[in-house]
Amino acid sequence: MIDARHDADPAADLRRPRALSAAVRVLAGAGSVIFGLYVGGMNATAYEAEWHVSVFAAVVIMGGVVLIARARRRERTSRPGRIAGTAVGVVGLLAGTVIPMGQVCCDAAWTVSLGLPMPWSTGGGDTWSQAVGDAWHGSWDPVSALANAIFWAYAGMIVAIAADLLRRANGRQ
Repeated sequence: MIDARHDADPAADLRRPRALSAAVRVLAGAGSVIFGLYVGGMNATAYEAEWHVSVFAAVVIMGGVVLIARARRRERTSRPGRIAGTAVGVVGLLAGTVIPMGQVCCDAAWTVSLGLPMPWSTGGGDTWSQAVGDAWHGSWDPVSALANAIFWAYAGMIVAIAADLLRRANGRQ
């Protein structure tokens, strides 16, 4: 049987993907907020809380809140906002991957980690260059690498939204 309402409103099929997209954003945002609260709470109750875990949790929570807040809005981010957000995400991910960070740890004279905010590879040695080489050629943690990608994606999204809000506040569209 043919539904007369469906034939009368041809745009009905076009609204369903938007509703599905909004539902996915709300679920992803809620999951991000819950995950960020969990990670931040676990870090806050640790014996020695680590700053990079707190920053990770804060950005994941803010990213989740932004996803939930923008789930029903149909406006897109402006081109300058998308460019700024993409630049922050890509540059941050690459900088965290390429720039080694020194740590005070373990028995080695030099300990170096790659990845910001979550170290996904750590190496140690008697010299700085030996520690960096060990970090580059040693084993790596795929969970921390994925966490860094999520962190920088959310950071880029937050920057894109902030750039849009600043443009709108200044009267530019």
